[in-house]
Amino acid sequence: MQAIRKRFDYLTGTTPGLVLMATAWDALAVAMLGMLSGPMREIIHLPITLDEAERTGRIIMLYHSLAIPFVAAITYFILEMVPMPEGMAKTVRRTITPGYMLTTIGGLGFAYLGHSWVLHGIFIFGLSLVFYAGVVLMIGLWPWRYPNEEPAYAHIGSLSLDRMAFFVVAVTMLVSVLIGAVAASYFGNGFEAVLAEDIVREEHTLGELAVIAHLHIVLALVDVAILLLIVRAFDLKGGWHKAAMPLIIAGTWVMSFGCWGVLRWEAIAHTIIYVGSSLVLLGALFVVIGGMRALIREQLAEMGIRKATFGQKMKALVRDPLRFGYFFQIIWLQVVMVFPGLYTAAKLEMFRSWPPEAEKRILTGHWHILATASAVIMVLMVADRLRESGWMRQVLGWGLLFGANLAFTAATFYEFIPPEADREWTTLYLDIGLGLALIVLALFLGGRLIDLFRAHGRWSEAV
Repeated sequence: MQAIRKRFDYLTGTTPGLVLMATAWDALAVAMLGMLSGPMREIIHLPITLDEAERTGRIIMLYHSLAIPFVAAITYFILEMVPMPEGMAKTVRRTITPGYMLTTIGGLGFAYLGHSWVLHGIFIFGLSLVFYAGVVLMIGLWPWRYPNEEPAYAHIGSLSLDRMAFFVVAVTMLVSVLIGAVAASYFGNGFEAVLAEDIVREEHTLGELAVIAHLHIVLALVDVAILLLIVRAFDLKGGWHKAAMPLIIAGTWVMSFGCWGVLRWEAIAHTIIYVGSSLVLLGALFVVIGGMRALIREQLAEMGIRKATFGQKMKALVRDPLRFGYFFQIIWLQVVMVFPGLYTAAKLEMFRSWPPEAEKRILTGHWHILATASAVIMVLMVADRLRESGWMRQVLGWGLLFGANLAFTAATFYEFIPPEADREWTTLYLDIGLGLALIVLALFLGGRLIDLFRAHGRWSEAV
């Protein structure tokens, strides 16, 4: 009994345990849902009937069931890296953990295992707990609570701009969540579930605009939060930090106002969003430059090299695939997501001449790549926090980076190949990349599960 209690304390009371459990929770949900995909359904015949008429609502609940544990993992890192009153931190942990679990159980249960409204109520209750945790987190992140005492960090007087950035993300996230919640409250009362990519060429109602605003800004804010965690993970300071923080803060506000403005000023909202996202991307560039410099210094120190040649610096940069992966993923994301998005906007008239399904393919692939790339960075961050070492660190890091980005690159080609041309060849590389990424993820999580059964495994060091 004592052994079980120790493991329970690790999984629910420590940051390594909490992020491991959230990662495994999402991975298990993905594995279960994978059995319902086209190829797997031909192999494994589960007694589940999926009504095509319910597809949209089912997908919405699926997205939320997978996204909330992901947000919980980000929150656990924030609680560890950003100082706040311990009482508030405990409250956030104790509400967001059952919150994401209830959200997934209720959401997937309602969508795939029969439409019991009890399960739907559990789904809503879980989301409510997560929102409450977000409110407490926002209060705990109040920027003036812990004054800045180190001039090397970005600051205005005693105000830490690093901390201000986290606070801004929390505030804008809560407002953005409320926009989605208000739209959802009208489901069945004059408003039907809708996917944004299905209505891109139609006139939009206010409810549809709310859905569009919600999904775009929430994903963007999740990525800003991950970027800020990278800043903290490398303890960035100095000129690059001071240049990046004001841009990220201003960009987050502008980008958020632009997405919210879709509700009233759809015609100009996209211009505002472009300005805000450009500011954030410029801040991210400064973070990547400063972070890679910090990573090189860190690795050269471990290698015992004081004066390094260019070749030694490049070797140091790629020596640790987990920490190098943060920056490589951000860089490659520009190739497979940002630049294709800008190209789509610049050539919109041409794409509007394509069949609707072709444009829908671009839009869907665009945000799926962003979401999955964000997940890749988070898995790297989780493994790094768990101090994964040896061959597993190398296999997980390089396997994820190669597999996921092979899939992203193939998906980008799949999106933009003209409708009349053959694109099926890309699916082979897409399947290989995703398969490799999932295999190394399974190896990593399997290894941690085995470690959890050991009396004196690495998990015991955190209890």
